[in-house]
Amino acid sequence: MSKVTKAIHDHHEKLIQSLSGLVVGLTKDKPEAVAGELVEFLKRELVPHAIGEEAHLYPLIDSLTKEYGKATATMAIDHEFIQDFARQIEQAVRSLRTAGEPDRRILIDKIQYFGLQLHRLLQFHLEKEERVYMPLLERYASEFQQQQALERMHATYVEQREGPGEQAEVRIKTSLDVRRLAPAKRHPLIFETFEALEPGEAFVLINDHDPKPLYYQFKAEREGRFSWDYLEQGPDVWRVRIGRTRP
Repeated sequence: MSKVTKAIHDHHEKLIQSLSGLVVGLTKDKPEAVAGELVEFLKRELVPHAIGEEAHLYPLIDSLTKEYGKATATMAIDHEFIQDFARQIEQAVRSLRTAGEPDRRILIDKIQYFGLQLHRLLQFHLEKEERVYMPLLERYASEFQQQQALERMHATYVEQREGPGEQAEVRIKTSLDVRRLAPAKRHPLIFETFEALEPGEAFVLINDHDPKPLYYQFKAEREGRFSWDYLEQGPDVWRVRIGRTRP
């Protein structure tokens, strides 16, 4: 760690410790006095720190990120914290089921605290995505790139929801949303996507009606070679996991 990065790191530590002490102080005696100290800290320490970083440090970081860094690295750190909050809330809820007093009250307070922290972090995270990344995506990525990213995100989402047991049985490769396609183009693309699968892989078909005729076509033409599982059945959206079975 260089002298400069250590100085910045130490200042960050001082800021977070000061803020934590003031927040804890609000729950103790004389909260009005602590609240006044909190306002002074925000006006004289935290806000000037933020303005100084934005004016002088971030322009340098921007140039370094373009050449050496990863623009979404801070968003990935947000995800680490989101997952950590989720784990801590789950652990506290699990403990709550068998807890007696006064542990029960402590656990409820803990769940509320982590829930509020997670809520605020998620607000910031989504706001950054909406204000910074979505405009870039919409303006500079092709429709194909946008759709491909969406489909792969959804495939991962479904994979994570179903848990390790289902994932071991079949791996979802992608998703295919045909709702905007002309009806005549849907089945050829669906079968093309199916044929690109390896045994044990699947894709998620997204449609605006029950694709039952497609099922009968698969059954007539690929009997014993496919699996068909409804993930969502209307009324507006149907999602079907179509897999290529292992020999």
